[in-house]
Amino acid sequence: MAKDEALFPSSPHAPQSPEIRPEVQPGQLTDRLLSDLVEAVKQVLRREAAQRLRDVYLIGDIDKDSARTTIERLRELASESTGPVTLYINSAGGNVTDGLAIHDAIRRLVSQGVEVTIVVQGMAYSMGSVVLQAASEGKRQAFAHSWIMIHEPAKWAGWQSTSAAAQHLERLKQMQSQIYRILADRSGKPLRQIIRDTKRTDFYLDAKKAREYGLIDEVLGEDPRPKAPAPEPRA
Repeated sequence: MAKDEALFPSSPHAPQSPEIRPEVQPGQLTDRLLSDLVEAVKQVLRREAAQRLRDVYLIGDIDKDSARTTIERLRELASESTGPVTLYINSAGGNVTDGLAIHDAIRRLVSQGVEVTIVVQGMAYSMGSVVLQAASEGKRQAFAHSWIMIHEPAKWAGWQSTSAAAQHLERLKQMQSQIYRILADRSGKPLRQIIRDTKRTDFYLDAKKAREYGLIDEVLGEDPRPKAPAPEPRA
């Protein structure tokens, strides 16, 4: 037996040499945990903000600038998730092709599974009323004191004289047909009634009348209380 083994016999109860571990820096570990925690909180806040702020606003005239801004925002939200989107309208109308561009962009999102609610907050006149019809099924809404107006599509084309309209008669007829069809399909009204109601006049409806006509599905902020019956006249 070796001399060292004789002097120091091995035994299961003999003390073992302590395991050498790398020194832990508590400060560094805390900083890392803190950084991870901050990033996790930021991700949660971003998700909540995205869910809470999936709103788009179409305020004022419908033109190329407002159409571009609205469509870009809608596509941006759709690229983030397929969660619901709400578009608020307060517009007296504007350019026909720009309005149809917004309408078609919304219908595209709806076809891809994005639920789009459109809310009238103030007014949806002229092309604004057409954009309103692009909402998902059952998602056309208006606040109780809002107004909707539809009229003859020739007035929406932006031509200020009959001579200018005559130069574009064929295109005007096509636009009229497209817009009449959109209004008829979503309202459920016969095409002939839409034409009759909008011919040579501006057809205004408050929120309740618009719901009855079929241009919206729901009135928001409506007083649910039934009106008290009128007192009977005394004999």
